[in-house]
Amino acid sequence: MYRTILAAALCVATTAPAFAEAFMMGTGRWTCERARAAFVTQNISDQGQVAGWILGYWSHASIGQPTAFLDKMQEVGGGKIVEITLAECQKNPNAMLFQVTEAIVQNSLKESEEGAAEGATEGEASE
Repeated sequence: MYRTILAAALCVATTAPAFAEAFMMGTGRWTCERARAAFVTQNISDQGQVAGWILGYWSHASIGQPTAFLDKMQEVGGGKIVEITLAECQKNPNAMLFQVTEAIVQNSLKESEEGAAEGATEGEASE
């Protein structure tokens, strides 16, 4: 009986639309419009869900990253990360929350790497 239910669940899961970027569940699949609406309508439960999802995504993205990236995240803080994400969502309300969040993470990593490379170059020049 349990095998039948599991097999049925797997069949349903494999017929769901896939995203090239990742398999995403929950709030990450919300449109930016829906995520932002939680803050416009003052829906405290949805606000917590959106903020928690964004910060959880960033927490995972920070695993194994250089100290400079982690320091920058700490400096910016969770509230500002959520604020920046929702501001980007305003520019593209039909995008999914995970797509916007991932784009911000990747851009931040790129900036962090470029900053580290510039710092290394400046250090070599001063020697």
